[in-house]
Amino acid sequence: MPKFPACNVPVAFVAKVMKKDATFIRAGIEQGWLPIGYAKPSEKTGKMSYYISPKLLWEVTGILYQPEKEGCDG
Repeated sequence: MPKFPACNVPVAFVAKVMKKDATFIRAGIEQGWLPIGYAKPSEKTGKMSYYISPKLLWEVTGILYQPEKEGCDG
């Protein structure tokens, strides 16, 4: 099993490697048919925040996120 970084995988990265629109990725997370993370609305603004787990991304899609190559946003 690979070593997984302790950071969030950007939605834009997942969309790029899956060759899908970022809206598609967000919808999949929100609706539960893409179980790679979670979405949570901000208490102040109601705007959705997304967390994508590097481990879940790999388990579900086989995509390994390597922040040393892609950058780590959290």
